[in-house]
Amino acid sequence: MSTLNLASRQYWQSFYQHDLQTWIFWAKTAAAALIGLWLAYRFQLDSPSTVVITVFIVMQSRNGMVLAKSFYRAIGTIAGSIVAMLLVATFPDERLGFLAGLALWVGFCTAGARYFRNFQAYAFVLAGYTAALVGLPAALDPEHAFYIGVARLSDVMLGIIVASVMSAIVFPQPLEDLLQQTAQTRLQHFLRNTLRVLQGGVPRADWIALHLEAIQEILQLDSYRSGAFFESSRGRRKNMRVRQMIADMMFASGSLHLLNSHIRRLQRDTLAPVRIKTENLINSIRLDFQEIQQQIQNGEIITAENQLQSLQNRTVQQLDELRISLLDDLNADQRLALDSLILLLIRFLAELRRYMVSYGQLLCPEAIKAAPPLPLAIARVQEKHWHASFDRPPTEIAQPLSAALRSMVVVAVVSLFWLKTAWPSGPEAVIIAVVLSALFSTFPNPLASVRQMGFGVLTAFLAALLFSLEFLPRISGFPMLALALLPFLLISPWLLTRTRWSGTAAGFGIFFPLFAIPGEGQEISYSALLNNGTAQLLAVFLVGIAFYLIFPVGNNWERRRLLQRFRELVRVAAQAPLPNLRNQFEAESREYLRLLAADLSPQQASDLKILREVMRLNELAEGILQLRILLHAQAEMAGEQPLSRYEAQYVTPLLEAFPKKYEVPMSANYENRLCAVMDAAANLPVETVDTALHPILPPDALFRVYVHVIASVSRRFSVASEAEHAR
Repeated sequence: MSTLNLASRQYWQSFYQHDLQTWIFWAKTAAAALIGLWLAYRFQLDSPSTVVITVFIVMQSRNGMVLAKSFYRAIGTIAGSIVAMLLVATFPDERLGFLAGLALWVGFCTAGARYFRNFQAYAFVLAGYTAALVGLPAALDPEHAFYIGVARLSDVMLGIIVASVMSAIVFPQPLEDLLQQTAQTRLQHFLRNTLRVLQGGVPRADWIALHLEAIQEILQLDSYRSGAFFESSRGRRKNMRVRQMIADMMFASGSLHLLNSHIRRLQRDTLAPVRIKTENLINSIRLDFQEIQQQIQNGEIITAENQLQSLQNRTVQQLDELRISLLDDLNADQRLALDSLILLLIRFLAELRRYMVSYGQLLCPEAIKAAPPLPLAIARVQEKHWHASFDRPPTEIAQPLSAALRSMVVVAVVSLFWLKTAWPSGPEAVIIAVVLSALFSTFPNPLASVRQMGFGVLTAFLAALLFSLEFLPRISGFPMLALALLPFLLISPWLLTRTRWSGTAAGFGIFFPLFAIPGEGQEISYSALLNNGTAQLLAVFLVGIAFYLIFPVGNNWERRRLLQRFRELVRVAAQAPLPNLRNQFEAESREYLRLLAADLSPQQASDLKILREVMRLNELAEGILQLRILLHAQAEMAGEQPLSRYEAQYVTPLLEAFPKKYEVPMSANYENRLCAVMDAAANLPVETVDTALHPILPPDALFRVYVHVIASVSRRFSVASEAEHAR
């Protein structure tokens, strides 16, 4: 009996922790849909199904996401309705002119949706297809165009209000908790990657996968941040803290990338003395990180931050003692390898500590007040401060343009088919083609999403036939209608909580109400239902063909342009003005990598080659950027930049040798200048340590290390073979 009681208790505990919130979401979504439907009938709105569809689209598991999506849906709906009225007024009796204007507007909105991210992109999608939803019926009946626009806006706003109120007052689930959980998960994964690096380095293929995982988690975190802004005043106060944490996380990731490459380089036989002498130190650091990881998992943020600070101080002291004891026993290459390890490890620990403090300020702002200074005095570069801003993704312009052209072609083809054949369900097909072409242009894998949506539309059509034939004729009054609809209304939120079926959930949630829910006083027309269902399925099929034929994901043109933009980032890091350059570089490099890797598979040799080139370009640009920051770092004496004397003589000629479009292999001019700088750096006179620049390494060693990093990555492009790279 006790065993049964224990099993029952464990079951209910598991249900409360993992399943209860999901069940609440199902119930809230279905209840909001039924309340919205009842109010639509009560107010005698023209399209009760639009209210239900709006509820399904807006309803999310967290309150902040509902409010954010509702806000941008309202903006998109209003903007689309205004454009629809303008198009109808401009082309009152000219269908061809109206459809051409609609295609241009849809193309513009699709480009905007592809250009922006999060709910801003959703507003562009809504503005595009609302113009079709309002404009097409209004164009067919110009005398009632204003009434049609107001009716559409009323339906949507009622659905938004019902969903928002239901989400806010019935078992509200704040987004702030999910934001903090995601931040903790990202930090845990970062520490996991750090432990792997300290265990001997992560192979390049695995590092690419970890890097892409980190990018997706950062995007998710930023999405939650934008939603939490709408949820509460506390969410708005934390907005800048999340942005700063993301910036610090990216900076620490860049340093960890360089550290990983160097630790893998230490596996060479010629550098074995350095690896052996530093092995105990790195192992002790790894043990400390294991404890810090456990403390973060237990929520002991202050303890973890204090231990990281102690680790940082102890590591500086141990590395200083190690360098003094080993300098006479190592040759020039080994001393350079040791100095590189010292610089990269101390810099990484300093930037990780800033990241940890930013994380602590997000969760416990009252306990952790100030962030430690950035290493190498980079908080002040050319008398300007760094800013953390990752609002608009730096999208390559080819992708918005190709998405716009695809949507315009889809609208044009379906519209011409309607006009030439006088198809009765042509307007419905045009509307769905507009909706899907705009919506799926923002998806990383639109073809898979179209397939899922098509299955959802087909399922919704069959379910609507069943409901209309078997249930609807026997229903009398709203309570019976609600009871009959309830099982069908639960299907979409149930599918939505299964991530792999999200496209099917969207298809069913949108199209079942459209097919099945009758309007006020509307008679059942099975022929209209069949015609409309056929039109929707045909539109889905045509959109799928368009995504397959017209600028498909991963087409060679887009891939070449993205790779070229990544190569140009090296030149930007080498020559652009320094203020805020590191933020710009971190944001752009991750966005271009995400776009480039969306259709690449590390399992395929050709794709892996591209990803490896991108990671090397990223490493090269990071090394150049950190060298330039170092040259402008402030010394102990106010206004003094002791390393700036190296810039005019060595670095500026080297960076000016970069071709306008970075070449692989590198140009002869660049290679010659690189060799000259390497020779000059190797013969620099030994200088004294300036603690404002670095606690251990003198300025000449700092300069020598970064020149070595740049030379090592550059030569891997054109000299070393893949087998040599792996060693």
